[in-house]
Amino acid sequence: MGDETGLFIEDLKPGLDVPGGPVGRGLEVSPEAFEARFGRLFWRPEGTLDPIYFKLAAFCKTTAVSENSPANLGAKNVLFRKAPTDLEALAETRVLGRKFRELGATTGVCQVRSTIGDTLTWTRECIVNGRQGWSLPDDGTPLDDRESIEVDFDLAAAAAALPPEGARVERPAGALVAEDFEEGEVIPTGRISVLRPDEIFWITRGLGNLAKTHYTRESSYIVWGLLTLLYGVYNYAEQLHCAALLGLDVAKHIAPVYLTEQVREEEHAVADAPVPPEFLSSTLTTQAVSEIPGRSDLRLVTASLDVSNNVNAIGRSEYARQKAKKALGGIGADGRLHIGQYVLQMAVFTRSATS
Repeated sequence: MGDETGLFIEDLKPGLDVPGGPVGRGLEVSPEAFEARFGRLFWRPEGTLDPIYFKLAAFCKTTAVSENSPANLGAKNVLFRKAPTDLEALAETRVLGRKFRELGATTGVCQVRSTIGDTLTWTRECIVNGRQGWSLPDDGTPLDDRESIEVDFDLAAAAAALPPEGARVERPAGALVAEDFEEGEVIPTGRISVLRPDEIFWITRGLGNLAKTHYTRESSYIVWGLLTLLYGVYNYAEQLHCAALLGLDVAKHIAPVYLTEQVREEEHAVADAPVPPEFLSSTLTTQAVSEIPGRSDLRLVTASLDVSNNVNAIGRSEYARQKAKKALGGIGADGRLHIGQYVLQMAVFTRSATS
């Protein structure tokens, strides 16, 4: 018991503020290194940072509340209030509430809101363990102390993150413009991503996110949920080059990805033995297209990005070991499992605004 560290569910009381420090502290994956690997995932003006990179780096400074979490369930109301320009902003997290399933529970669901200066804010939920031997006492403590969080994308609050009025963007071959999005349409992509242990280690270490929740006790890789968003967007990088990401209504991690049984130390990440990779495919479905007040050069596009993976033998054995019946039951006849859903809110240039 003496070696237990960090915050546990009994510590995370509503109203608690957890500081996280500057977003850029300790980063080894620079914006330049990120773009060298993934390219520009969305259009952005010079001097600003890729929003996915910024979100990943920011999240890594808010993990104190989930150090003892076996799972992050997802996020809502991810909102860029302005385009990110640097990594100096401070990360802060406030506990909004908790929920326990029953009296005597040894874990709970914690709901928090994270704020990165005046640039980014989001809410998320995670399962958090209690300390060894702790259980919810029968002392009148409410089972549900959570605030109600509704999905509420605030376009007015994101106005400062919109591309400058009158900005023109070069349209690469294959890039989508607003006229290409139609409600209900599934937009195909020819790319699939291959997740390999060295890549996962590179980005989790480089962003300072080796949290316990991302690995099994045997040190098998569990892909960090937000990385499925990264690789899902990467599959559409060429098509989304004419879109600016304003936020996410929903980021839902449906199932983890068990990549390999290799331990996470770097010397083992490049072992000679062949490693079965995970293949991530994604589909982008347009939910709605609407006007942006006062902007004839842009449309607001809401689209669902759904990510699935090809479940290898290690993944199947890990799901079975973890008794993850929902995941095992969700593997289709084609060997694929739906692992993530992300509802993107994007400002997309009209055809007349591109060259």
